[in-house]
Amino acid sequence: MIWKPSLLVKAAPFVFIAPFFIHFAAFHVYPTFYGLYLSLHAGIGKLTFIGAKNYELVLQDSRFWNSMWNGVKLTGGSVFIILPVALGVALLVNQPFVEKRKGFFATFFFTPNITSAVAVALIFSLIFNRSFGVLNALLSMVGIEPVAWLQNPNWTMPALILVSLWRYLGINILYFMAGLQNIPHELIEAAKMDGANAVQRFWNVTLPMLRPILTFIVFQAIVGSFNMFAEAYLLAGGGGGPGDSLLFPTMYLYEQAFRSQNFGYSSAIGYVFTAILLLVGALQLKLFQENNPTRQGERRGSFR
Repeated sequence: MIWKPSLLVKAAPFVFIAPFFIHFAAFHVYPTFYGLYLSLHAGIGKLTFIGAKNYELVLQDSRFWNSMWNGVKLTGGSVFIILPVALGVALLVNQPFVEKRKGFFATFFFTPNITSAVAVALIFSLIFNRSFGVLNALLSMVGIEPVAWLQNPNWTMPALILVSLWRYLGINILYFMAGLQNIPHELIEAAKMDGANAVQRFWNVTLPMLRPILTFIVFQAIVGSFNMFAEAYLLAGGGGGPGDSLLFPTMYLYEQAFRSQNFGYSSAIGYVFTAILLLVGALQLKLFQENNPTRQGERRGSFR
């Protein structure tokens, strides 16, 4: 007698994977399409179809573009300050003389990343306090007048970059360390034999080999900067800070949705914001691919 699997047995694999698809449909697919539906309507409860009016208003909204500009400034701080510092520390930690202490350094630098955003904001609010903050106390020791870090719109962004440096340095160090450990040691030795000094080895071997992980890290920095919410919101005291200097797109979306109850407009903000990030991500990926030495052909000749 030939055994034939029952319908229940055949359906078992689909039953086991069903929770994932149900969760994905309920919390990802449905909100995405419902948000698009909301962005084409206005009102609460009884919605009124207004077409692309919300999108037109977003594109003309100076506060939205100010929030995007704040994201650009934080991205600049992330890419040109935080990432170079993280790479420098990763290069140092990756040296043979700290081999036995890599675990300690990894834990030490990564701990701020898992610290509560509320705790971080409260601590740095005290550090940045104009009257009794630690930072101003240190500056006064070298003759610099106290700085209104969280009250002066010219200083709020540098303050946020300092917070981000402390909070997100560790995770970027781990990313860079993972990339450095995947570089074949033979390439470094070959560069040494060819007469390359430390700077030449870094520029011609290490940095090109880090390009894949660097593409990922830079994209993470861009997305994370524009999606800044908790730290900026709490440092600003529950708003956008003086002159909206700490207002970011996600904060503005939240404000329109849950303070102004303008859900259609907030949905339009979300879709415009997402479209811009996708465009930036595609442009960044194209630039990295065009500058990739593997696409340009292998380099030949001496490092000298």
